[in-house]
Amino acid sequence: MLNYFGKNRTRLPAMVVVAVLLLSLVCLFGVRTPGYAVYINGNKEFALKHKDDLHKVLNKIEASEEKRCQQDLELATGVECKRGFVSRNHLISCKEAENKLASVLEFKAPAAAIIVDGKTIAYVESKAAANSLLTRLKKEYSKLDEGEKLVAISFAEKVKIEEKRIPVKKLLPIEETYDLICTGTSNPEKYIVQEGDNLWLIARRNDMYVDDIVKANRLTTENLQLEQELILVKSKPYINVVTQVKGEKTETIPYETKVIVDKNSPSSIRIKQEGQNGERHIAYTASKRNGVIEKTNVLEEKILKAAVDKVIVKGTRVTQIASRGGGGSGSLDWPTYGPITQYYRGSGHKGIDIGGKTGQAIRAVDSGYVSFAGYQGSYGKLVTVNHNNGIVTKYAHCSSINVSTGQRVGKGETIAALGSTGRSTGPHLHFEVLVGGSPTNPLNYLR
Repeated sequence: MLNYFGKNRTRLPAMVVVAVLLLSLVCLFGVRTPGYAVYINGNKEFALKHKDDLHKVLNKIEASEEKRCQQDLELATGVECKRGFVSRNHLISCKEAENKLASVLEFKAPAAAIIVDGKTIAYVESKAAANSLLTRLKKEYSKLDEGEKLVAISFAEKVKIEEKRIPVKKLLPIEETYDLICTGTSNPEKYIVQEGDNLWLIARRNDMYVDDIVKANRLTTENLQLEQELILVKSKPYINVVTQVKGEKTETIPYETKVIVDKNSPSSIRIKQEGQNGERHIAYTASKRNGVIEKTNVLEEKILKAAVDKVIVKGTRVTQIASRGGGGSGSLDWPTYGPITQYYRGSGHKGIDIGGKTGQAIRAVDSGYVSFAGYQGSYGKLVTVNHNNGIVTKYAHCSSINVSTGQRVGKGETIAALGSTGRSTGPHLHFEVLVGGSPTNPLNYLR
């Protein structure tokens, strides 16, 4: 008996080892199984039973994306599988794998990059689409006035197109790209015109200037249509179109107003000679930026009709006269205090601009009656005073109005507050003096 145990003593360790190995294999195959671990961009995500399952899922997702985009795509996400023993808990079906991968995979598509001054601003679907967009931009801003011919057209910036493969999500639709180039944003806020709207009201509600809305929407008139769509963004184009034009036209020569001071005449103003506009025919070249003239060079000028000066006699002698029912004295005080920021330039600028702070008092320069008080186009909030002596004064861009139409006002009476309504780039008073119905230089009358 002892001999038996002695002979088999060496067999016991071997049997234990075999038993442990068998137990380990049972445990191993009970928890783990041969399969393929799937890694996405280096991170282990799940496992599949067969390698072909991954290929089938990837091909299905890629085909679906190509059908949606109508483009030949290339997988941009790093996907790989490694053979080995995988946890049974990590094994998933092909359908589950498809759902997981569809949400994380990225694909590259052929595209055209629009590059402005070395910076890529957008990707569109093809080089043909990019060229078509740039052609459309040039066409938009190459419209000519009557009598003009286009000499040259170009972009102010260095623009080029390069073909690349990029992630699909970076592609922009053509219309969004066009908005981006023209305004500086691909998704500008938009507004639908409602009844009672005007450019000033819309600008005020959105903390903008009227000029910003005009430029962003390339408006040629301040008249709005119901349900018209407006872009509400300050325009900062990525690409500016520069055109050189040559043309001929007949234009008006505005007459000048001359004032003769007569110390022997009573304090009044009378028209000695009516003014008449002249005409001239010019040949010119002009440089435009986005359709707006920046510089004009007159090549040839022919006077067709000379302008006739308007002559006004201004008396300065003070006389004692009976009341004229609210008529002005003819001597005009300053309407507000501040520096002159723009001077009178005839038809180019029919008055003077006086800078100041919003809310600053605006006073009647002479006595008279209010012939208009309200909102009027580019003037914004406007007060017009008739002084009953041939002189009418206008006070524009007011922030508020203190008088009403038909009301009589005294010299120095506060009639409004300085502001920036209408076509205005900041708080100021636009002040005009009309004599006999024609604008004249206010500095000839202010004292």
